[in-house]
Amino acid sequence: MQLQKVDIVKNTKLQYLSHELLFLAKSGQPYRGSVYVNFMSLGETFNLLDFKKYITSLRDKKLNAEDIAYEIFSTITKNIETQNLGIVVDLTARGGIQQRICYGTEFIVVQKENIFQVR
Repeated sequence: MQLQKVDIVKNTKLQYLSHELLFLAKSGQPYRGSVYVNFMSLGETFNLLDFKKYITSLRDKKLNAEDIAYEIFSTITKNIETQNLGIVVDLTARGGIQQRICYGTEFIVVQKENIFQVR
């Protein structure tokens, strides 16, 4: 999947979050969770609609849970140039076990409330 490049100011620090991560285990059972992407721009980022479509496209993939962060990291690095790219995936508990998978540069995950939520 292609992530369309968007030109931005160089050295902008970016962190993206999606709570809509869903993909299949090798067994066919679904994994759900959140993905956090953090990097410093080298003058470009990706189109957020393309990123949303990419996250949605993972629903058709069968992966080991431990490989999902690398999968996302690889897709981003194939499409844009970044510095200090890091991926954190928090999976919902399965069998009573919570997983956090990290790949790339370590960073502190910042969680913000969705202030535009409709009630």
